[in-house]
Amino acid sequence: MAETNNKKTNVSKQEEKYLKSDFIENSEALGYKKEVVAGALFNCKKEELTKSEFEKLIKDFLERKVK
Repeated sequence: MAETNNKKTNVSKQEEKYLKSDFIENSEALGYKKEVVAGALFNCKKEELTKSEFEKLIKDFLERKVK
């Protein structure tokens, strides 16, 4: 009988990165107004973000308390 190789393949799933300007230009398609996206990205030091990083910035921005 032949043995089968049961090794798991380690596939690294890396998210694609997009420019901040791409998120602003496509804000309507992402479900946000341009002003919201620009505000969320205002103090962001990175020039490129993954979609999950972008979503976290938006969530944090929208949940901030107004003083």
